[in-house]
This record gives sequence, structure tokens and C-alpha cells, in this order.
Amino acid sequence: MKQSINQQTGTFAPYMKNYAQTTEEQLEKNKPLMKRLKKWMEKKQAEEITEEEAKQRKQQWEDFQETIDSFRPTVHKLYTEE
Repeated sequence: MKQSINQQTGTFAPYMKNYAQTTEEQLEKNKPLMKRLKKWMEKKQAEEITEEEAKQRKQQWEDFQETIDSFRPTVHKLYTEE
């Protein structure tokens, strides 16, 4: 039995060109991107980075976390506890 994932067709249908009618159709539509993503991940995993680049990435990640949390209310921080 095919499961319908597009419950409502109507006003949004023209804007949802990549949205399939069933789960099976959606999985089929996703295959090319999944293949490309898998290749990209394999390439990144095989890539070696320098210690300097690792430090730089760590600093960028910490900066990102601070930026995200700076826009959130104190009780709803994602990365820091205050």
C-alpha cells in the first residue's frame, strides 16, 4: 500500500515541484541528491586537515554558537548555559 505524504494539494502545489505524492516517489526523487551527498561525505572523510585548520574550524564553530545564542532568550540558549 502506498502511503500518501501530500495530504493537501491546493494553494501550495505549484510551489512544491519537488514534493512527491507518495513516500516511494519522494525516495526516488531524493536518490540523485543522496548519491551526491554520499560522495561529498566520503571525500570529506578522506581529506586530512592540518592542526592549524582544525583550530580555525573549532574557533569558527564556537563563534557560530555564540552568535546563535546571542539572538535567543536566556532561558532558550542552544549551546551555552547561563
